[in-house]
Amino acid sequence: MKIDIPKETKEKRLVWSLTRSVLESDSFKYKRFGGKRKSHWTKFESLIHLFGFFLKIIGLYQKGNENAKNISIKKINLTFSDLPDSFDGYRILHLTDLHLDCIAGIEAIISENIAGLQYDICVITGDYREKTFGSFRQILPPLRKIVQNIHARDGIYSVLGNHDTFLMVNHLENMGITVLTNEVISVQRNGEKLFFTGIDDPNYYYTDQTLCSLEKKLDGFKIALVHSPELYDIAGKNQYRLYLCGHTHGGQICLPGGRPVITHTFNAKHQYKGLWHYNGMTGYTSCGCSTSGIPVRFNCEGEVTLFTLMKENRTN
Repeated sequence: MKIDIPKETKEKRLVWSLTRSVLESDSFKYKRFGGKRKSHWTKFESLIHLFGFFLKIIGLYQKGNENAKNISIKKINLTFSDLPDSFDGYRILHLTDLHLDCIAGIEAIISENIAGLQYDICVITGDYREKTFGSFRQILPPLRKIVQNIHARDGIYSVLGNHDTFLMVNHLENMGITVLTNEVISVQRNGEKLFFTGIDDPNYYYTDQTLCSLEKKLDGFKIALVHSPELYDIAGKNQYRLYLCGHTHGGQICLPGGRPVITHTFNAKHQYKGLWHYNGMTGYTSCGCSTSGIPVRFNCEGEVTLFTLMKENRTN
């Protein structure tokens, strides 16, 4: 197996980090089509903590916290007619929304779930910490423990989420996680390729680099790694075959039957959870490993996801 990582110039990564630093300090959400609006995370966090207090009063907080610690392993087979023959049976471990400082000991639960799984590559689609600002060093030791339990011969690749900062990148890469900031890597077998395009978070930090990355001409089977499902239409238009994301937590707190109260997405309402399809592209929005705002779940289970890619004409 050969992994091709294009040698990005120092100038390109420097431009990205400078741009991201400015956007982070501005306290605005930068959206597609030139949209820009004030972030109200602090107000939302205050409201969710009031809700947590209410749950404690009615005796449901502990149950919700137990639910949040119950992470399932979802194994999903995906079939494609144009999958290169050399990648028939290729396995992808997908983790997202770790929020490692939200639930004490969540790293041990995640590590236990991935132990014994067999896969070729691991991808992580963002949100390592609980808050959208402030310190991130508290998440490094638990993340290191998870990384030590990941055994992917083709490596670990990640994108940043809206809760993450550009300052994390060097720390993640020192652990062995390759962070893709609007960048592409390819995995080769027998001269055939899978392309993985990693996009910086579009929920808060959308820039024109995002569009350029997804429009890049690539001769092969293309997989998009994005924190949220919000770019599903752009990826589908540019012939991506698989789109992996998280961000929504599947709602995290849902009504009976799994109907979400909040999904934190506006232009991807039908892509907020699970398997979906668009313009010939298959997408999957994971419910994520952990929680955000409040360490509880109702009617929505956390997950780690293992995908097996299969050729359509496979007979066994």
